[in-house]
Amino acid sequence: MSHQPISFVALILAAGQGRRMGANQPKAWLEIEGKSVLHWSAERMARVPGHLGTILTVDGTSLKERIPGQRAALESVGVLEFVKGGASRQESCELAFAAAESRLPEARVLLVHDAARPFFPLSETAEAIRLAAEKGGALLGHRTRDTLKRIDAQGLVLSTVDRSEIFQAATPQCFRRDLFERMLSIARENGIQGTDEAGLAEACGIPVHAVECPSTNLKLTWPEDLSLVPSLIPLLHTDS
Repeated sequence: MSHQPISFVALILAAGQGRRMGANQPKAWLEIEGKSVLHWSAERMARVPGHLGTILTVDGTSLKERIPGQRAALESVGVLEFVKGGASRQESCELAFAAAESRLPEARVLLVHDAARPFFPLSETAEAIRLAAEKGGALLGHRTRDTLKRIDAQGLVLSTVDRSEIFQAATPQCFRRDLFERMLSIARENGIQGTDEAGLAEACGIPVHAVECPSTNLKLTWPEDLSLVPSLIPLLHTDS
């Protein structure tokens, strides 16, 4: 017997400047096969069962200068609203969530995704959504392959880290809507700042489950990452 897809809203974050990439524009606007990275992320997101719509956060310059020319194309792949991002990832999340609440209050799950990860897998994303609806929260990521070393400020190796419990977090990160609202509220009231949404959930005592996915769920961050893109392009055209 087939299960009804779990309704979710995606908050896709593209408000960063991407300075580490060293490009002359935010990395979310770099193009792959004639489409921006953020367009590919939104397009793949719309193919996940249960998708109600996407709220996209972008920087102020992009909102004024890039979105007008791309609005129709992005709306065609499920983007419902374009929000100016905040000074931090967390603030951008809050602004996007406020827009989602007013537009799509029926969503069971809120999903947060980095626009710079256009190659994310659909099947593992659906599993994370299911886990979030049932248990509270879930994120995609993968186990580290390399031996890990702890070093000091001068680069001297201090010890070897047991990698058996190390999991490299990625996105999408998914949360039951009521818990997502609660963790944002707790974080705001207590001045908690997280580097990702799962970190906020942990600080608020909300359980987060790990869903292992391929390391091809690459976040485009450094110039050398662009050399990997040609081999990953086929993933953009799959439903897995």
